[in-house]
Amino acid sequence: MRRSTAAAGALAAGITILFTGPAAQAADTVIGVPSDFVPALSDTRATGHYQVVSTGLRVWTEGKTSTDKVAEYVATDTPLAEVGEPSLDYTNTSGGGVPGFQLVVDFDGNGTSDGILIGEPGVYGNDWWLNNAAAQFVKDGAPSHTGGSGSANHGTLDQWRDAFPAAGVDAFGFSLGSGVKGDGIIEAIEFAGARYTFEHVRLSSKQQCKDGGWATSTDPAFRNQGECVSSFAKPAER
Repeated sequence: MRRSTAAAGALAAGITILFTGPAAQAADTVIGVPSDFVPALSDTRATGHYQVVSTGLRVWTEGKTSTDKVAEYVATDTPLAEVGEPSLDYTNTSGGGVPGFQLVVDFDGNGTSDGILIGEPGVYGNDWWLNNAAAQFVKDGAPSHTGGSGSANHGTLDQWRDAFPAAGVDAFGFSLGSGVKGDGIIEAIEFAGARYTFEHVRLSSKQQCKDGGWATSTDPAFRNQGECVSSFAKPAER
């Protein structure tokens, strides 16, 4: 991930930038797709898809089956106490299902992820529910065990923070599905006071094609290392 340096470059060139409003906002943090996604956490299935569109990320599923899911995560090391109220800036282009926000959490601070908190404000407001595969001690310590949420273990983020003061977030991301048909664009992810947008991964040399680097390129996408290396060959070498 990287932060935009346009303002810094302009200042270095002697250009005056006038910031208006009560305060200047921090530059967006850019997520490289797919290189900044955590492969071990990825749960994008056969009929779930994503694609960079301008600075947003289009996510969509083809139907309502178990393979209709697109879920990706970005690594972080942020105390749960400091994440604020994360949200997805999402444009629903289909009228179908919408993605939920996902927080992969180490609830006891021992360095191991124990469960995922899911936020779906369009359905449950500011209530965040715990995934069913979470550790039992997290389920037992959940703020609420009543019905009316995505699972029997849920609460607001403030309640989760009070229940698990040592908790830290290991990754954040989104999930559409499974079993949900939807199509839309995540314009940005708001997390811990930062705004995250998206960009293609473009390789700049044939050396970057090696050691699996060819598979990280999304503009263009390559079928194998040889095709990647060939794309950087001079016309006379082709």
